[in-house]
Amino acid sequence: MKENDVSRFSDLPVDELERRRLKSIGVMEERARSDFERHYQERCDRFYWGHGRCCAGCDHWSSEAGDFGECMSAPPVSGADVVRSLGFTFCSYTPPPGQPFTKRDHVCGAFKDDFDWQTLDPEYRQRIGAP
Repeated sequence: MKENDVSRFSDLPVDELERRRLKSIGVMEERARSDFERHYQERCDRFYWGHGRCCAGCDHWSSEAGDFGECMSAPPVSGADVVRSLGFTFCSYTPPPGQPFTKRDHVCGAFKDDFDWQTLDPEYRQRIGAP
């Protein structure tokens, strides 16, 4: 299709159509990410209520995906220790210092759950096994 053929579909200039197309793609990617985050949070919540006290239910745990997350209550460690906390014995890349990682089923003395689970929808609480 030639550039002038676009006029059959819209009175908008081609650059405006492209701007809107790119904006639409961005919104769809954001929506997909939001859907994934909701799914992942529910997965972590269900694991927590099914297994009891663990990182998946801890207020100090920050995870974006997978079964690993950063323990925000632990002091920062060297990049080499960050890699070791992920279970790697060798890595050609050493990240900058940061928080150590733990698996979702890890339990430590800093566990904290101050979230008011009663504020959640009863159907959601039932799905994850919360009282």
